Formats: sequence, C-alpha cells, structure tokens
Amino acid sequence: MPKHVVRPGDTIKVIAKKYKVSLENISNANRHLESLDQLQSGDVIFIPDASDGTFCEIVPQTLRPQLLTMIGISPRQIQEHYKLYLGYISKVNEIRFKMRTADRINANSTFSPIRALKLSETYALGGYKLHELYFANIGGRGGGASGSIFEAIVRDFGSYEFWEKDFRATAIASRGWVILGYDYNDKHLHNYGLDAHDSGTVIGFEPLLVVDVYEHAYFIDYGTNRFSYLDAIFGNIDWYVVNSRWENKKN
Repeated sequence: MPKHVVRPGDTIKVIAKKYKVSLENISNANRHLESLDQLQSGDVIFIPDASDGTFCEIVPQTLRPQLLTMIGISPRQIQEHYKLYLGYISKVNEIRFKMRTADRINANSTFSPIRALKLSETYALGGYKLHELYFANIGGRGGGASGSIFEAIVRDFGSYEFWEKDFRATAIASRGWVILGYDYNDKHLHNYGLDAHDSGTVIGFEPLLVVDVYEHAYFIDYGTNRFSYLDAIFGNIDWYVVNSRWENKKN
C-alpha cells in the first residue's frame, strides 16, 4: 500500500485529491490516526490502492557462500537450483503486478484471467518460500540432530532412527518436497510430503526442516539417484537453523 508523509500545509482532502481516492476510503485506511482533520507534519498516511493486499516487490536472498562448499552437492548444482528460486520470485512479482488491473467482474471458475493469476500466484509463491527455507537449512555440518529438536523428535517419533527412516521414506514417496514440521493443532511433529509447491500444504503447520526432492535439486550430481542425494543432504543439514526455527515457533 502506498504511503504519504504529511508535509506542512497538507490536508486530508488535498492528499485524497492528489492520489485520486475517496475521502471515505482514505479515512478507513488510516484509523490509526487520532484525527484526520488535524494532521501533523511527519504523519504517515496510507493510500488505499486497487491492488491485491499490500503489493511490495519481493527481493531475493543472496546465495550464501557456504552452499558452494558443501560435500556431496556441487557448486554448479546449487547455482543452477538458485536460478529457479530467482525465477519464482520474478513470477510472483509479475503476477501481483498484473493482478492490480485484472478483470474481476468476469471471474469464472472454469477459466478467467483472475483465476489463472490466482492459481499461478500460489504455485510461484510456494516455490519461492519453500526454496528459501531449503537453502537456509542446508550448508551445515550435518550428522544427527542435536539440541532441543532432537528431544522433540524422540518424544514424537519414539527414536531419532525411526524419524530419519520415516523422513527418508517420505522423501522417496513424494514428488516435490519433504518437510519436518510442527502442527499447532495436535502439538506434535510430523513428516509431510508435497507433490508440488501448492499441493499438500498443511494449514497451521510450522516448517522446521525442508528438503527439495524435485529432480532439479540433484540431477546434475546424481541423475535419478534420489537415495544418494538424500545421503548428501543429511551430511549438510544445518541443525542450528532447524533448532532456531523450533525454539522460535509460535507458542
């Protein structure tokens, strides 16, 4: 949502006219201010815009150097994979820009431009967010889990060994992603598999360890051998990041 910083002489009517919005809408968007009739210099006025929520351009995270020095996952594999992540961000920004002026009057569930944009948005958005989580939780020392997440895994899976066995099996059985996460409803950890960025997503679920199992994540290094790729992943998990996510989850 665009913002306007009040300058001397500004009135709410002047601001509304400048941005071509109604007084009613600009008033509804700025109820945080005590009085719109007595604006003070420096006050921030939110300008309601005909867009889908607050449109802010997504800026990609930089590729961390430690991802290029991992054992078992080559720099080229990571660099090519990172390009896909950049592509998802680019498409989210493009889609959301187009939605600002999309036809909403003729929306239709069989086909309509707004339907196509909305479906594409969730796919691209899932792709960008899942890849950020993935790149953030690899590049570590690997090995078995440690710290508070180890205790939680043993509590909910019976043993670390059974958790890893189930996590690997879920990774082999899934077409897109495998995620260890915390379910806020039943208060337990679960391993979930996703067949696509927007397929299998669980509501009320906090991702803690995210692994990409699409072929693009390992094809350069391992061809179709997902088993060897998973061995490499377990040698590079950053359990410090996983523990941080676990300890910082919502209570």
